[in-house]
Amino acid sequence: MEKASDITLVSSSPHRRDSQLHVIVVNYFYEADLRTPDDLLDRYSTIRPLARALHNEGVEVTVLQRFHRDAIVDDDGVHFNFFADGFDPDLRKWQIPTSFHKAVRGVCTHREASRIALHINGLFYPLQAISLRRMIPAPCAIVAQHHAERPWKIIRRPLQKWGLRSADGFFFAARGLADYWIKCGIVAGWQRVYEVMEGSTCFHRRDKVAARSRSGLRGTPTVLWVGNLTANKDPLTVLAGFDRVLQEVPEARLYMAYRSTDLLGPVRDLIASSLRLRSAVTLLGDVPHLEMENLYNSADYFVLGSHYEGSGFALAEAMACGAVPIVTAIPSFLAMTDKGNVGACWVPSDSHSFASTFIRILAQSVEDLSNRTESCFHRKLSYRAIARNSLQAYNELVSIRRATKI
Repeated sequence: MEKASDITLVSSSPHRRDSQLHVIVVNYFYEADLRTPDDLLDRYSTIRPLARALHNEGVEVTVLQRFHRDAIVDDDGVHFNFFADGFDPDLRKWQIPTSFHKAVRGVCTHREASRIALHINGLFYPLQAISLRRMIPAPCAIVAQHHAERPWKIIRRPLQKWGLRSADGFFFAARGLADYWIKCGIVAGWQRVYEVMEGSTCFHRRDKVAARSRSGLRGTPTVLWVGNLTANKDPLTVLAGFDRVLQEVPEARLYMAYRSTDLLGPVRDLIASSLRLRSAVTLLGDVPHLEMENLYNSADYFVLGSHYEGSGFALAEAMACGAVPIVTAIPSFLAMTDKGNVGACWVPSDSHSFASTFIRILAQSVEDLSNRTESCFHRKLSYRAIARNSLQAYNELVSIRRATKI
């Protein structure tokens, strides 16, 4: 590892053609306890594989990350530049990291500007985004990626709207998630909206018998919940619905993995109130992520009762392992399950909808459903699929920018 002050920022390789698309990923946020670049890349585990997937599609990729110290990592042709700008890890709304933006501009000068797409992660950096727009060459396209953020409070929305006008387009995991931003006027009619997932998983489908021998999960069928015990995830509705399902399939078993425990008391109370639930539900608690692949591969079905999600990483992990989704009909889950055609989607907050949907799905071959689930993951949700969707959007945006700004 070298300090950026000792070496020149890396942005290109000698064998790359000037006509090649260059994607520059701009990350403003990082957590204060992260000490090294490897710590950051390990915690934000989607950054590296997504960059590699883009690189494998023939795209030059440079990631610029604000950090507490300068560093450079060259990872098989993908360049990660860590840049210390003197600000705290979590930028305040009005703080403009000018030195960081100068570093971004420096990378932009290494390529033909009309073949550059800047990818800003997050919609909470409108002032930073418009400042960056003013510093980079005009032909460069900018796309901003939604990461579950909600629009600012009404009094501040004009500022957010003004700043995000610097973007040529936006990535949302589902078009339905963009609708409110459009309704609020933050995303304008001329700005392009693309349905692109914010990340994926490296989990794979494994032999179910072997996975169950390691995990100890059992049941006919085996059902898995992976989600915090919070009002948004709504475990109480799922448990109430599962109690009804047990009347039809008493050998079913539900395993619940979670970190946040806001509703742990009410969850335990509901389980204790039902003889069926007491014998069929196991609270696993916080399971290390390295062990989760075994759990997903042990499950026949994956359930969640979310009211809102920016995407759904647990759902993506489950689908990668062939666990059939039975999840709520919210925009991100509908997009991820091919409009509910893979597995099934049910009405949020409605335990009867959950139960009837689950029982209907149980009439179908779980092996066939599992195969369809895995196929959908690779087609729509894998890193390769995300890279290809992103590449199509980047090329469209740079073409529009080239036609209208030069």
